[in-house]
This record gives sequence, structure tokens and C-alpha cells, in this order.
Amino acid sequence: MCLKYITFWLCLLASFSLYAQSSIKGRVRDEEGEALVGASVELQETGKGTITDIHGDFSIEGLQAGDYNLEIHYIGYEKQVVSITLAENDSQSISIQLKSKNEQLDEVVVKGKSVEQAKREEPIKVEVIDTKKFQSQSISLPQVINQVSGVKVRQNGGIGSGATININGLQGNAIRFFKDGIPLDYLGSAFNLTVLPVDQLANIEIYKGVLPVDLGADALGGAVNFVSRENYDNNLDVSYSFGSFNTHQATINGYWNIPNTKLFASVSSYFIASANDYKIDVEIADPETGVNQEQEVRRFHDGINTSFIEGKIGVKNTKVADLFEVGAAYYDLEKELQNNIRLTDAYGEAMNYENDLIFSSRYKKRINKLTVDLFGAYSNRNTLFDDTPENRYNWLGEPTTISDNGGETSLNVQSYRNLDFDNWMVRLNLQYKLSENQKLSFNHNYIYEHRVGSDPYAELYNDEVDVLTFPAKYVRHISGLGLTSQFFNGRLENVFSLKRYAVVTSSVTSSAEFYGEVPEFSDDSYGVSNSIKYKFKEAQFIRLSYERATRIPESREYFGDAVFITGNPELEPEYSHNVNLGFFSALSKTGKLSLDVNGFYRYVEGNIFLRPYYLISSRYENTDDSQVLGGEMTLKGAWFDGRLKTNLALTYQDIRRKNVDITSMLLQDARQPNIPYFFGNLGARYTPKSFIDGANWEFYANYNYVEKYLLNSIPKQQEPSLFGSTSHLSGAVVIPSQHLVDAGVTCRLQKMPLHVSFELNNLLNADAYDGFRVQKPGINYRVKLKYSIN
Repeated sequence: MCLKYITFWLCLLASFSLYAQSSIKGRVRDEEGEALVGASVELQETGKGTITDIHGDFSIEGLQAGDYNLEIHYIGYEKQVVSITLAENDSQSISIQLKSKNEQLDEVVVKGKSVEQAKREEPIKVEVIDTKKFQSQSISLPQVINQVSGVKVRQNGGIGSGATININGLQGNAIRFFKDGIPLDYLGSAFNLTVLPVDQLANIEIYKGVLPVDLGADALGGAVNFVSRENYDNNLDVSYSFGSFNTHQATINGYWNIPNTKLFASVSSYFIASANDYKIDVEIADPETGVNQEQEVRRFHDGINTSFIEGKIGVKNTKVADLFEVGAAYYDLEKELQNNIRLTDAYGEAMNYENDLIFSSRYKKRINKLTVDLFGAYSNRNTLFDDTPENRYNWLGEPTTISDNGGETSLNVQSYRNLDFDNWMVRLNLQYKLSENQKLSFNHNYIYEHRVGSDPYAELYNDEVDVLTFPAKYVRHISGLGLTSQFFNGRLENVFSLKRYAVVTSSVTSSAEFYGEVPEFSDDSYGVSNSIKYKFKEAQFIRLSYERATRIPESREYFGDAVFITGNPELEPEYSHNVNLGFFSALSKTGKLSLDVNGFYRYVEGNIFLRPYYLISSRYENTDDSQVLGGEMTLKGAWFDGRLKTNLALTYQDIRRKNVDITSMLLQDARQPNIPYFFGNLGARYTPKSFIDGANWEFYANYNYVEKYLLNSIPKQQEPSLFGSTSHLSGAVVIPSQHLVDAGVTCRLQKMPLHVSFELNNLLNADAYDGFRVQKPGINYRVKLKYSIN
């Protein structure tokens, strides 16, 4: 039925476009290929014109056949005039590149804004990382993201390990992830933070607080949107990197406009393999005394092999569609498991496997003042967790005992859990331009997940039927309606939105609670937000935002895994109040020094955490509330004619437990454990005028600091002050202060499009830790070769 409705609307839209008059569409870019926002586009013969949007796109419709001169100009760039001849019922698309020029106006250099800069200046607080400047470097995605204020990525090991991102005090499932505005549910683990190469992305958008209607998210106050590279010209990028711990990574990305047609084809792929066999310090019992002693050992069962490939074909700029594409992708993962979450037990045989087959399509069309963006995807994901060991292992990699009853990850239960997921996703986004100063947006996300599985060691119903063989269903609907308005010639901008969240789920969580009928649970909730920005002058503004947000529990939180985690169909959504107050200002007349300050407040009701349940199981439950109060600051500078660029980011976040259980009253107002509360980053990049003839060089370095924090909660009265001593905390597990330095160099040959980079990470070989005091690698290196043809 859903497919019939989609087909009907597509046909209807196509029929409308057939009766449209002639039109001119295009994109305006600068010399580096960056889209220019707000460029003026005008037909000299009619005076009819428009300005480019946030993507640098423009459209002039309702034109008669004839010859036209299209004039494009923007402050700081040379004016350009393009001659165009339109036939009857003709639609032409052009790409325009403006050359920059510095215009001195009262000693202020005014230049066009990139897409990234325009995003940063929206009423909604969003950080935009331009990953293009990192693509020639041998750098990981977590390293890139950790340079942003208010954001901290933490890993549970090496490449491919589990990762948690904290944004303004919120983390875990409170943060949602997207690819090009589409929730990542259909992509499985293919866009895992610790796996995804930087080469796959154009930029990364990190939302803090209010989320725009376009994303359609049920996040509590944070989201990450991975933005793919938009291609207009033929190109091919091939890269290969290698480094410490037998790590190898390769990527191939290409785009081809098929000659004499409006067809295109593209490919995006990566391959990663690593032994992750770095050294760590662990406690090992002395064979004679039985007393634990710290010893340095090498990780021996943490390897990963993973690959991803996606191909697309489509058409652009036709009468029926501005864009229509279909794609197919495949993802494969083999991941060894080395240890439990607290690094107390070593594993030598436990494995995770995953493979995904993904099909997707996207349709975009602008019809006068209405823009339609429709996306659909289907994926089949199969996961296998193999924990059927024949042996136990110590940290030296030696088999110590033979195991007959339990697995490595649980001494009580073995597991050979095979799960099959079918995932359907549809996302519809509509934008209607009410006037020059007002825009109405509507977004709806539909996500359907069906899970069925088997495990010969799983709990049985009536001692006969594997509980996992009962199908589990999870359906999520998220709708949003937003209004963007501008007043006082654009000085005041306001974004208001309403959202609806709905979920329906059914599953058999355990045989003990199953009475012959699969229970079903549903919930509806609503949210509201408003963001306002006032611009004092071109490079100085203030913004304030508020959102009442909802997070619907994940399917895994509802279903459990029928082995170690019992399902909980009675889970309730988490709710939060989010407030952001920020100020941005250029500190120099040239705009080469800028300050961005942001304060934030969060109050989360009904936090969902994994808790012990009965004797050997756990389940997700609504627990304490939490309150977050903090601030962040970013200071950016450009020196020596822009050859030296610096970035300083500082964050303080005070996360407190509220409404704790009566059994934990001593921890009322205690700081949330195992989360950094003060951290900072200082980065510098230097491009010399000349270093060695025949090449372009860039040197970069980054210093990351994390203040010590506690692994477990303690009463507020016993907490150490910022930078204070922890010597009075007997028995408390302290994650010490960390000082991490990375440095590297990139060289681009002038005679051929080849980049070569070398990077040293953790240059000081400092002790480095993440969640639950899991140790990260010491000093290590990476080398990368990248060949680009445009």
C-alpha cells in the first residue's frame, strides 16, 4: 500500500513538471569548489532573479523561450555574466565558479561564505567540520571530532571497537547519527565512528541542543550528520594507508558523468584490517603468591577485517527530477573480542560477525516554491555472535582451562546467536517558500525493523522453542513541522518547530514472561522547540534556543538479546529540556580571529541504563534523572597571511544525578561517573610559502587534554575540585589526567596529483584511557598515500 502511494505521488509530480515553463537552475561555487551562499543571480533582460541557498543552488522558473544574459555577483568576488538560450519547455542547468577578489571596505575584508560557515551561523547551534582539509592526512574520525569544543569521542579499544560520543553532557543513545540527513538505522555498522574513513565525507555536522526538523530525530539534545561529497565533475580518489599494529586501510571513491547524457554513476568504498595488538597494563595474578601485579602485555585477540562498497546510478537536472538515483551497497565485518568492559578478563575466541545488503533510492524535485526530497531504503542485516570457547585465556594469550558450561563473555551461558534483521526506511522532506523571509518545512521518518534469530544456547519456551525464533517488530514514526522566519532585513532569524514521536513494538523477551501471545507496546509523545538569532553586525551575533525533546528506546533496549540481556517492553521514552545561549564575534577587523562561546543546560528525565536483573541477566531500565550545566569556548585564528591557523577549544560540563533511588540517597546530586567533565584541545596547521621545491607542504600538530575523573560515583561532598588532589579518595578508581599530542606532515606533489602524509599519534607515549579506564595505544604511526584525479 505504501509503495502504491509513493508511486502515485511521483507520477503526479512528474505530470506537473511536464506543464512547467522553461527554467534555469544551477549552483554557484568559489575557486575551491565551495558553494557560495546568498550570491545574487539575475536575468538582465527581465530583472527577474533570486539568491543562492545554503547549498549554493538557485532556480529561476516560469520563463519564455529566448536568449538571456544571467548576471551573478557577490561581494568579494568578480561579477560573471553567462549567456543562455532557452527553447520551449526547456530546463537548463549550469555550474558557475566565481573568482575571488579582496575589497577593502572600512578596513574590513568581506568575502563569500562557504556552506560550512553559513551552517555555523544558523540560529540552531551546530558545529561543522570541513573534512576536506583532513582527507590528505592519515587521521581517524574520532581524532577529527575530538578537536571540537563540547564533544568527546571515547573508544573501548582499537579500530572497530565500540565508541561513545558525548555532546554537551549527553551520550550513548541520547545522540542520533545520520548520513545526508537520513537516520543510519538501515546502514548497520558501516558508518561506525571508529571504522569510517574521513575520505568518505565532505563534512560533519554536530548539532548541540535543538535539532532541525529536516533531520527527523528523536535525540535528547545532540546529533551527528555525516555529509557525503557532492559531485558535479568527473573525479577519482584512491588512497592507501598503513601503520602501527599491522593496520591497513584502502579507499576508492569515484564519480562519472556519462558523456552526452544526464546520467551519472558513482562508487564509494573502503577496506580496513588491523591486528590492534598494542600494549596495555593489566593486573595479573602472581603464580606463586596469587597477588595481582601490574604487567605490560600485548593485546592478542582484537583484530578486525571490514569492507564496504556502494554503487549508485542516476540522472540529474531533467524535467521530471532534479535528482533521481538508486544505489546498492554491501558491508562485511569480522571482529575479535579481547576483553570485558572493565578490562579485568581476557578473551581469546569470542567473535562478532556482520554482513549487510542495502538498497536505496532518492528523488529530489523543485516545483516553483515547493521542494520535494523523498528517500527510501531496504536492508537485510545478519549478525553472528560466537562465544562457544573450548578454552579460557589469560592476558598472556595462554589457554588456561577448558570450558564446557559457559562462554568467555559470561561464565554461565555460551552463545551462538544468529540474528537476521529486515529494515525498511522512508523519509519525506518538503520545503515551501512562503515568502522571501519565511519558509515552511515538513519532515516524516518511517522506520520498520523485523528481527528473527536462533541460538542453540538461548532460553527455551516450554523447554522446546528458542525464544529468539519468535519474530520481534519495531516501528518508529517521527514527524516534524517547522517555520523559519527572518525580520529586520535578516538581522533577526527565528526557527520554530513541532514534533511527534510514535513507536510500536512487539517481542518475546523471555520464556518466563511469555504466555502464548506476543505482547505489543505503543507510545506517542510530542516535542516543541524554538531557536532565535540576532545579528548585531556581519560577524557578530547572539542566539538562544530551547527544546523539549524525546528519545524513543532502541529496539535492542526493548527486545534484549535473549541471552545476557532480558527485554523490557515497559520501557518509557527519555525526555529532556535543552537550553543553549551562545555568542559569536570576530575579534579582528579582517575576521581572522574569532570567538564562539556557548552555555548549555540539560535536564533528562528517566535515563535508560543497563541494570542487573535476577541472578545472571541484565536489562535496560528507566533510572535516575540527570542535570547538565556547562559551557564551551572556541577561539580560532589565522596568522602570517593565513599560513598559520590555530584552534583552541575548551569544555566544562557538570553532570549531576537527580531523583536517585532510595537505596542510593547518598549519591543525590553526585557527579555522573565515567564521563570527562573538563577537557580541551589546541591545534595548529602551518603551510610554508616554500619548503622544498616541487611540492606543497603542510605541518600540523594537536594537543588534547582531559582532566582526571572518577570511574564510580561518590557523594558530592567527597568530590575533588577542578585540578584538585584525589589522594583523599581511598578505594576510588581514578582515571588520571591525560596529555595527548599528535603531529604530522602532508606533502602534495605539483607534477602529479599525489598526496603523501606521515603522522605520529600520542607522540609523548602518554598513558591514555577511555570509558571504564580501558587503555588506548601508546605512540604509533600512520603513513598515507592518496591519488586524486579531477
